[in-house]
Amino acid sequence: MLDYTIRRLILLVPTLLLGSMLLFFSLRVLPTDDAIDLRVDAQVADENPEFAQQKREELGLTGSLPRQYVRWVSGFFTGDLGKSLVSKAPITDELKNRIPVSIELSFISLFVTWTFSFPLGVLAAIKQDQFADYFLRTGAYALDALPSFVLGILLLTYLAVSFQWSPPVNFSYIWDEPVRHIRIMILPAIVIGVTAAGNLIRYTRTFLLEVMRQDYIRTARAKGLQERKVIMRHALRNIALPFITILGAQIPLLLTSSAIIENLFSLPGMGRYLVTAAASLDYPVVMTVTMFYSIIILTTQLITDLSYAWADPRVTYKKDSG
Repeated sequence: MLDYTIRRLILLVPTLLLGSMLLFFSLRVLPTDDAIDLRVDAQVADENPEFAQQKREELGLTGSLPRQYVRWVSGFFTGDLGKSLVSKAPITDELKNRIPVSIELSFISLFVTWTFSFPLGVLAAIKQDQFADYFLRTGAYALDALPSFVLGILLLTYLAVSFQWSPPVNFSYIWDEPVRHIRIMILPAIVIGVTAAGNLIRYTRTFLLEVMRQDYIRTARAKGLQERKVIMRHALRNIALPFITILGAQIPLLLTSSAIIENLFSLPGMGRYLVTAAASLDYPVVMTVTMFYSIIILTTQLITDLSYAWADPRVTYKKDSG
C-alpha cells in the first residue's frame, strides 16, 4: 500500500506539469487578443504602440513563451504565485480568503446530496416497480436534466416574490458573523446538493437491487431474518465499493457547479475568481486556480483508490511477486 501511494504521489508531478503546459500555451496562443489588448484602447495602441509594449514588460508578458512558463511554474512550486494582472493584488492573499469559501460550499453540498439522495435511492430499490419507485426515478431524471443555475434562479425568484426574502448581498465569514454566514451559504449549498442528487438516487437504487439478487441475500432470507435486517446488515454493507467510486466522482462535479453558483450568489470563492480572471485573460490567476483545482481532483482520486482497500480487504495494491 505504501509503495503504491508513493508511486501515485510521484506521478502527480508530471501530470500537473503536462496539464499546466497545455493550459498555459492554450491561454497564450488561442485567443486573438492578449491581456494588454483587452485593457488598452485600440486607438491608443495604434497611436502609441510603445505604451502597450511597456505595459507587457511591466506585467512580465514579454520574452519567449517557454521562458514565461518556466518563470511561472518555478514560482508556483516555490510558493510565489505572483499578482493579478487586473487588481495587482497578490494571488496568495486572495486565495487565503477564497479557498475556505469554496471548500465549505463543496462539503455542505456533498452533505446535502448524500442526506437527500441515499435514503431515497434505498426506498426506490425497496419499492421496486411500485409508485414510489416510479416517482423517485422520474424525479431523479428531472434533477439530472435541471442545471444548478436554473434551480438557483427559480429559488431566488420564488423566495423574493412569495416571501420577500433573499440571501444577504454582502458576504460575511463564519468567524465574523456566524448566523449571517449560514444564511448566505445555505441556499447555494442546497441548490448544488439537490441538483447533484439525481445521479446518486439512481446509482443507489441500481447498486442495491444488484446486491439484493445475490445468493447470500437469498440465504439470509431463507434463514428467517427480517427484511430490515437483511437490508441493513447484508445488502447496504456490500455496496461500499461502488459508493466510494461515486463519492470520488462527485468532487469534480461539485467544484464545477460551485464555480457557476458562486457567481450567481456573489460568493467570493475560487470559482468566481476563476471565471472573472478568464474573462479578462488574467493569466496568473487562471493558471493558479486551475492548478489548485487539479491538485484537489487528483488527490481525491488517490484517496478514492486507497479507500477500496480499506472498504474491502480483498482489494490489494501489492505487486505480484510472481
